[in-house]
Amino acid sequence: MTTTDNSLNLVIPGDSISLENNDISNIALGPNVTLENDSTLQPTTAGLFVSSSTKGASKNLYYVDTASGRYVPQVGDLVVGTIIGQFGEYYRVSINEFSKEVLLNIFAFPNASKKNRPRLQVRELIYARVSSTEKSVDVELSCVDPTTGKDGGFGALSGGYTFNVSCAYARFLLFTPNAPVLKKMVEKLQFEIAIGVNGKVWIKSDSSKATMLCVYIISESQNWKQSEISENVDKLIKKFKSL
Repeated sequence: MTTTDNSLNLVIPGDSISLENNDISNIALGPNVTLENDSTLQPTTAGLFVSSSTKGASKNLYYVDTASGRYVPQVGDLVVGTIIGQFGEYYRVSINEFSKEVLLNIFAFPNASKKNRPRLQVRELIYARVSSTEKSVDVELSCVDPTTGKDGGFGALSGGYTFNVSCAYARFLLFTPNAPVLKKMVEKLQFEIAIGVNGKVWIKSDSSKATMLCVYIISESQNWKQSEISENVDKLIKKFKSL
């Protein structure tokens, strides 16, 4: 199979996807796909193979989109998790209500040491990257950007509100440059956001009411047509201001 820009193709594990005229430095991998060599990708699950190159973007994005409602961790995934306990040098983290918890090493933070590391509490939220998914071993997370060695936006999420969207929609929001609903919200609202491919979204605005407006917009936008987004966001903001 040979890719074309912004293409969609049904793939299954075992398929080989040839990338023509792509320098390895210009490739960004999303979920459910691995790079076998400098010019071939292989899907790790069945679904729609998405190749997306956007004008002005520094890299071409490739991933396999699946309608499966259950999130299965893959190395490199960005996730929103909840601290549920600690033992030894590890925090136990829940990233899905119906899956086994994963681990976060207390030293998996930039410049972490025994004297200098985050002190996370039970029920505290984190934004992290899946760093290991070895068979027969617990999945591990990291709050270090592997390309820079810095936090890269990972770490504890203070305040705000966390809610669920479908995994497919979370991937769409995370991997689509200028996702329409987020682009429209940025024009009208001030907020911070962290999106996990595990279907969890954390958002924080300057007030509780504004935060809940953002939550409602993103949750409802899963059911909107793209042509309806601008008008619907404007209507909801107008209604919010009248309360």
